[in-house]
Amino acid sequence: MFKRFWNSLSFIGVRPVYDDKLIRRIALTNQFCFITFFICLFSGLNNYFLGDPYSAIIIEFYAFLCLMVFWVNSAGYHRLATSFLLITISTIIFFFDSYSGLLSGTFLYHFPLILAIAFVHDFKEKKLLAFHLALPLTFLLINLSTHYRLFASPVLTDEARYQMFFFNLMCSSAAIGFFMYLTISNNIRESKVFEQRLNERKATEQAIKHALSEKDILLAEIHHRVKNNLAIIASLFNLQISTVENEDARNILLESKNRVKSMALIHDRLYKSDNMTDVDFAKYTKELIDEIQYSYPTVSNSVIVNTHISNIQLNVNTAIPCGLILNELLTNCYKYAFEGRTNGVIDIEFTSIGNMLRLIVKDNGVGLKTDYKEGESLGMVVIQSLSEQLDGDFKFSVNNGTKFELKFEQVLPM
Repeated sequence: MFKRFWNSLSFIGVRPVYDDKLIRRIALTNQFCFITFFICLFSGLNNYFLGDPYSAIIIEFYAFLCLMVFWVNSAGYHRLATSFLLITISTIIFFFDSYSGLLSGTFLYHFPLILAIAFVHDFKEKKLLAFHLALPLTFLLINLSTHYRLFASPVLTDEARYQMFFFNLMCSSAAIGFFMYLTISNNIRESKVFEQRLNERKATEQAIKHALSEKDILLAEIHHRVKNNLAIIASLFNLQISTVENEDARNILLESKNRVKSMALIHDRLYKSDNMTDVDFAKYTKELIDEIQYSYPTVSNSVIVNTHISNIQLNVNTAIPCGLILNELLTNCYKYAFEGRTNGVIDIEFTSIGNMLRLIVKDNGVGLKTDYKEGESLGMVVIQSLSEQLDGDFKFSVNNGTKFELKFEQVLPM
């Protein structure tokens, strides 16, 4: 019952949109206001029974004046509510410290007041904080400099002052104890909140790791299945090749099979890579060369392939068209570049220049026909369309063989 009342009292004026720091300050202001009200209420009763109804009336007036803090907080003026409460308490202590004198121990309330100022204020508001700290100290200096005669009471006796001292000592000690309790309870609460948030963060991280693990497994499975499906298609091409007697048809089927294999190798590389999004193009090129040499056994033994490939990782959007272009170029070299020759050399260079990538394939064969036209063969159509897909510039040149050069920027993933 009391706990419910205390919580509802503490959160007067709190709105759902407020952050934790502001909610804490509002709650502390309300709690301090409630404690101040009861201390003033009992102080007034104490003074009345000591035979000083005048001071009792003033204290009771201040007690009910403090209750305005709840109304100001509920209206949303939280900084005003805090300042109003602290100024009111400082004034009460100043007046009754002078009124009842040093023997009454009213000055003891300065200690819980300073603690309250430190608790309820935002340290970013340095000027306002300095004002509220300076105000009670200034009042205390005024009383000391005037020897507590500014509002001195002619009614109170020394015996009454001694009785007030014990009352004020107990109340000020209770107020300090209250702030110690608030410190401990807030630390415990914040520790629990921190631990809860830490556990939530750990749970979120575990969920993210689990989701990423599932994503990696799914990607690996996709690449593996695509590779297997493409391998099945390549096998079907092999079966078809074995049944076809026409040499031109066999060559067409063989080239188609190599195109499928070049794409299957991309997915195999992705499946074997750590992040399953980038392809090590140097390893891919080696595997592609082996596949093409296997397709042209009569030529492969007499052709030397030199590779000069930088450590470049290509994403799938770049690797597939680039791999298909390289497949077309190597296939053309093996088929046509060394006709009538017993040996040959193919140089493959793949480097990065700034933001650009450059692919060069050069052979020392018979050279490209000088009257060739782009698009007159399927290989040229594939090279041209894939170069456009990469948004790159390509050119052929003939000088002691054929040289192909392609410059492009890596295509970012969608």
